[in-house]
Amino acid sequence: MTKNTTRSFGRQELATVYFPYIHPRSAWLKLRALLADNPQLAGLVAKRHPRTFVPLEVERIFAALGDPR
Repeated sequence: MTKNTTRSFGRQELATVYFPYIHPRSAWLKLRALLADNPQLAGLVAKRHPRTFVPLEVERIFAALGDPR
């Protein structure tokens, strides 16, 4: 069994990982737009307003958008 190193992220926290040089709220709006435009990830924000992303969702985001770390 391999150890999963991905953790949960708050939505603005995750957004600032992708967009570190802009305000966290603006970073979230940009990330939300990227998620909504990606057919694989649109369901993560379409019908709910997530405050956090669980490790499985973070892995899906990293796989689709690339790991920014």
